[in-house]
Amino acid sequence: MKKVLISYIQHKKNDEFITPPEAVYPLLKYLPKDKIYWECTDDGTSGVTAVLKEKGYKVISTHISKGFDFLKDKPTFKFDIIITNPPFSLKNEFLERAYSLGKPFAFLLPITTLEGKFRGKLFRRYGISLLILDKRINFMKEKKRVWFNSSWFCWKLLPKDLIFEQICSEYCKKED
Repeated sequence: MKKVLISYIQHKKNDEFITPPEAVYPLLKYLPKDKIYWECTDDGTSGVTAVLKEKGYKVISTHISKGFDFLKDKPTFKFDIIITNPPFSLKNEFLERAYSLGKPFAFLLPITTLEGKFRGKLFRRYGISLLILDKRINFMKEKKRVWFNSSWFCWKLLPKDLIFEQICSEYCKKED
């Protein structure tokens, strides 16, 4: 485990990972269908956007490579809820920006996002709810082992602060 962590720290940061559908399905039952969702890190390959659209949700997609920087640009479009798998190396900035926009959000982040002074201040000030997934999400199919848990960090979206859900694949596709 120590070697894996050291190797991870030494490598160049790569924050572009596609969210597998099974990570999105457990969240769907908490997402109202009559809202407009903003996937602010979608370059056209977002697994989040794909699942939402497949299930009939309205989604607006933006990405820094397409000319819209979530951290700096002001949205000129209507949206109700922000939903994304943000770059893990920018989680502080994404959380701070989302809170400042004042709209509900759902961010897929490592469970260790609960740690840290800066994020702790944000969570104490604004609050946070978690949809804890029962197994680790494999963002890189060529890797067999995943060494951290990712869960949905939500604000003004879940009915209670802590919810445990199962990651599933096929049976979730059939449910609406």
